[in-house]
Amino acid sequence: MRRLLYRASREALGPALLASSLGTLTMFVARYFFNIPTPAELYGDRLTVLMPVNLFSALLQTFGQSAKHIFFVSLVVGAALFAVLVGVLYWALRLYVVSKSAGASARLGSSPGWMDGALVAALLLVLTDALLAPLLGGGFFGARFQTGVGGALLSLLPPISVFSVAFILLVRRNVQELETTTQRPALTEAQLSRRRLLGQGAFAAAVVAGGVVAWRFIASGLGASLGLRTPSSRPAGVNFANTPKHIDPPPTPEYGDWTPVAGQTAEITPTSEFYYVSKSIVDDPRVDAKTWKLEIKGLASHPYTLTYAQLKALPRIERYHTLECISNEVGGNLMSNALFAGVSLADALQKAGIQSGAAELIFAAADGYSDSIPLSLALDPRSLIVYEINGDPLPVPHGFPARLLVPGLYGMKNGKWLTSLTLGAGGYTGYWEERGWTRTAGVKTTARIDQPVDSDTLPSRPTFIAGVAYAADRGIARVDVSVDAGATWQAATLRRPLGNLTWTLWEFPWRPEPGGHYIAVRAIDLNGDVQSPEEANPIPDGASGFHVIHVTAR
Repeated sequence: MRRLLYRASREALGPALLASSLGTLTMFVARYFFNIPTPAELYGDRLTVLMPVNLFSALLQTFGQSAKHIFFVSLVVGAALFAVLVGVLYWALRLYVVSKSAGASARLGSSPGWMDGALVAALLLVLTDALLAPLLGGGFFGARFQTGVGGALLSLLPPISVFSVAFILLVRRNVQELETTTQRPALTEAQLSRRRLLGQGAFAAAVVAGGVVAWRFIASGLGASLGLRTPSSRPAGVNFANTPKHIDPPPTPEYGDWTPVAGQTAEITPTSEFYYVSKSIVDDPRVDAKTWKLEIKGLASHPYTLTYAQLKALPRIERYHTLECISNEVGGNLMSNALFAGVSLADALQKAGIQSGAAELIFAAADGYSDSIPLSLALDPRSLIVYEINGDPLPVPHGFPARLLVPGLYGMKNGKWLTSLTLGAGGYTGYWEERGWTRTAGVKTTARIDQPVDSDTLPSRPTFIAGVAYAADRGIARVDVSVDAGATWQAATLRRPLGNLTWTLWEFPWRPEPGGHYIAVRAIDLNGDVQSPEEANPIPDGASGFHVIHVTAR
């Protein structure tokens, strides 16, 4: 058996590596030119459901928004190696069958043919769609994938077909060359095998590397994942245990004279800089506004659909609104503020005739994402279906042609690329909830230091500490700053916010003494509730804790 496996690897390993790289390249070509989802996307999407929440959190903390790109590359490499393993094992099995049966030898022949290619392709399809997909909860042949059975097969067929054909052709060439080695005395059979394997392996690595570079080029949102603010962790010895939970009576906001500070966050985020997060590993859905329709259905007496033109013809509402991602770290920059335009979500639902028993609104998106919000919040007059940001149509990364804008909730509940709104009876499990995230997703009060930045060296002269604070629909009443690691706190100057659903800019004049300083910030909302000092990771319901930085003055 050992000799058989050695022969199989000698004859088939090189061809399998090269064929696998060609199959991978075919997968990228199909994705880029024909928008066919890659198997890595479909199977990776199901794999995240089974991933332990702690592992998910660790990956997110370690790699930030690049985690999904690293995850995708890992899946591609894993799939390529799996195909190599299947190819080599198939060839070993074929050698075994031929050696044991003269009848099989007559049917299969000494060199591989089209039947072998078909068998390899069938074996890969069975192992993936009929075995792996059900194990991942995707149903038999991917019935539960967002693309259904047809989409799952279409995703696999191009790379599997190319791999199978290339593998068999390359093995045939290998076998024929090995059979003629006795006519080439300058090199032994072993030397030929090693040289051939090295050459084919190097070419395969080059093709896979080129494919990964191409994927990085076409993957949307990659640029947004670069340059993310890296929040500092709380330094040893800093303790905020004496922080009050509530101030009664709640403080009244005091808005003072405002001095522009270099490095301060812009009050209105330019659309090109608005934070971007998507579950899509490669590309976001491209929706044609001319054919797009928004279905409003479920527990509705008069279900109906809205076209893009009909949506824009409804009474227009404009509002400044801050959005924050639930995966935002303390001090992170996955939070932005913009002027949105859209229509009343409540009016759109009321037109459908809400039936008794309806308790939630389920929204679905063009990328297969879905989630729900309580019906009471969907009927809140502040909840919108928006189609513009900062005076322009929503860009694709931000949900074109329409998305939800809901007060008080993290971005995961503000669905993009809307395709349907369904009135449901309650208990719906959303995409991220299925993966261990919170069902409620209420925004936690947070404050961030924008200037100075962690590890800065400052001159010992008057300067400003500045940043933003956000408490969703609860508003900001006060921001406190400490320059001595929490020993004492002083109120910062607030800038009047653009609306009651936006962040608040703050600044604090300071003349640092020479030496090192730990600067901390905390916010108090209009209800008098103080931001929690307790440190928590974003998973499962958003990060908490005070943003702390260390600077040195000279």
